[in-house]
Amino acid sequence: MNRELSDIPQIGQGIVSRLAMLAARATPTSRVYLESVDGVQFPPPGRGRRYWVVSRALCRFFRVALLHDTPAASQRDALALEIKRLSPFKETGSWFHLSAGFASVWLWDQEATRAAGALAGIDVARLRVLPEPALLPPLEAGTRLIEVLDGYEGQHWVNGGLSASRWWPELPDERAWLLFQRGASVSPDALSPIVPEPLRLARTERPWTKARTSGAFDLSRLDMRLVMAGGALVILALYGYQGARYAHARMAVAAQEQEIEKRASTIEPILTARAQALDNLAAIEAFRALDPYPGQLTLMARVAEALPSDGAHLDDWLFDKGRLELSIASDKPIDVVKLVRSLEASGVLADVAAERAGNNNTLRLHASVVAQ
Repeated sequence: MNRELSDIPQIGQGIVSRLAMLAARATPTSRVYLESVDGVQFPPPGRGRRYWVVSRALCRFFRVALLHDTPAASQRDALALEIKRLSPFKETGSWFHLSAGFASVWLWDQEATRAAGALAGIDVARLRVLPEPALLPPLEAGTRLIEVLDGYEGQHWVNGGLSASRWWPELPDERAWLLFQRGASVSPDALSPIVPEPLRLARTERPWTKARTSGAFDLSRLDMRLVMAGGALVILALYGYQGARYAHARMAVAAQEQEIEKRASTIEPILTARAQALDNLAAIEAFRALDPYPGQLTLMARVAEALPSDGAHLDDWLFDKGRLELSIASDKPIDVVKLVRSLEASGVLADVAAERAGNNNTLRLHASVVAQ
């Protein structure tokens, strides 16, 4: 594709601009634009990698289970489908982190983010867009409360991955904090009824995540464009204006031919991997739907192991669609708190509630059976 004489200065300006962007990314510091509920906060003047950070208040967090014994390409295809299913937005911005057995996924309204950038005079497409937690120091394991741009976030970490997250516009009360811990599957012994002092964390220079959205900017394409632009400048210096014009046309044609060959050779494996990922996902869902709960004998055995060793025994048993009602009788008064904790720690029951039936030696319990 040929260009007119007047296009040559524009080509040079584009090359200089891209070289400046590459040099900025090579610097150790970063410049962060913060998109919050109240607007956009600009970084101080300077150079460095540029990030557009979406406030936690504007993001939705999901914990997505990963497929076992599946190639990484199929994992990413299945995750892309799950993101599409979970997103309520017309145009979705996403960021994820792959952990052991699950992925931490953040979603936001990319259309609203682009509009906020345009209102602030920033082209968001030229920046790496990521959620606010991606630039806050991670935790190996445990639960914490941190202060974010537009409120507070509760986090529960497992093996270096963010397993659960909850955002509040104001500091949560004790009930909200306890519900968050229960929703995050914190063990009963580790539950904290007291709301901790929120932490103020300094942002990191780079994201701590091991993976990001598949729609992020491809650096390999940037390198190819810089090589092509550099070649055009050399030809301009050696052969003059006419030689540079001819060389640029030849490189553009070659790039188009390579792109056609590349897409023709890669489209079939992509379709095959996508079909395999969908088949794997359908098979997993079918197996889970067969019988998500343990057998009755197994369930009785686990409950019996959790009973006190002072003669307590099962007096009544009713199981229906994941809900269990049972009566426990003993010759001695039963410690309700200890029994409830023991049953929840068995790993087969959750949300155990107990009430005395007539005397201190008989208890009526209601619980949810944990799906396997």
